[in-house]
Amino acid sequence: MIRLILVVPFLLVLVAFTASNQDPLDMWLLTYSWKTSAGVLALTVACIAFILGAFCLWVVELRQRRRARKAEQHVRELEAQLAQAQAVLAAPTRIEPTLDGTPHLPHLEPENERSPNV
Repeated sequence: MIRLILVVPFLLVLVAFTASNQDPLDMWLLTYSWKTSAGVLALTVACIAFILGAFCLWVVELRQRRRARKAEQHVRELEAQLAQAQAVLAAPTRIEPTLDGTPHLPHLEPENERSPNV
């Protein structure tokens, strides 16, 4: 909204400037010369600046989107690890008595470290 408040008056002034400056002027850049009005030149410069600004914003937005995708992937991985850890903790464990009568808790291996033959 703030951008709109800033851009609309600027565009109105630019259009008013273009409409009031219709006299052709001699323009030159190095060895190339042409005739154009100051208003058309101002509109051309504003359009080029707008396109360059949009390109710069697009490049920054692509970077931000890439970072967001990586962060979302990392969150999904962490949620999967959390679900796996909660499943291991929620699984009922059997308490096996040993020969001397003290209870023995079996060693629980994480799922990703189990051998495929077990």
